[in-house]
Amino acid sequence: MPKDLINKVTNPALPITPKGTVLSGYLDDLNNILRLFFNGLANTVNLLTGDYGGRFLSVPNGKFYSTVDQSAGLTGTAYAIQFENTYLGEAMSVASNTRITPTYSGVYNFEVSAQLTSSSAGAKTVDIWVKRSGTDVTNTAKQHVLSGSGSIDAFNYNFTIDVQEGQYIEIMWATTDTNVSLNHQAASSPRPVVPSAIASVFLVSALPETLP
Repeated sequence: MPKDLINKVTNPALPITPKGTVLSGYLDDLNNILRLFFNGLANTVNLLTGDYGGRFLSVPNGKFYSTVDQSAGLTGTAYAIQFENTYLGEAMSVASNTRITPTYSGVYNFEVSAQLTSSSAGAKTVDIWVKRSGTDVTNTAKQHVLSGSGSIDAFNYNFTIDVQEGQYIEIMWATTDTNVSLNHQAASSPRPVVPSAIASVFLVSALPETLP
């Protein structure tokens, strides 16, 4: 906590109204009102800038997931990963099951996990990347190779991106072999359901003055 950077707010010492003056009653009432206001203001600011002050803030965030199997009908073809379920959705939502749409402009961090399943022995490559409002975002692709019939592998991807109001983000994937898919697993004691894909999103900061 940067305690040395933020000074605590102290209440101002309001002047005492001289008794017997024409406006003494009015000024006493005014000072009482101002004292209450400054007490409340100082308390709020000191709570926000004190230890664990972030607990009082509401920050845009979301957690979205899929409980359906997602397959690629063709090799070398881009498909948007589905997130048809919402666990958290503060100032953001998912449109058309794939378009993660923040309500407000800002820089957002995305943490994405996909449950890859191989149904054949050969090695296969899976590419995952980011689209913003229908356009591929340069330098966002990541590759993963898996092989072995019945093998399961979690693909984890973290990125930070600027999003303007009205824009949306899609997580795309493609594969060199249609025998790989994003599979969910039904609940099986002692574990709960394994989603085929999960996306956690939260606001990092306001947009920079100059966008990338």
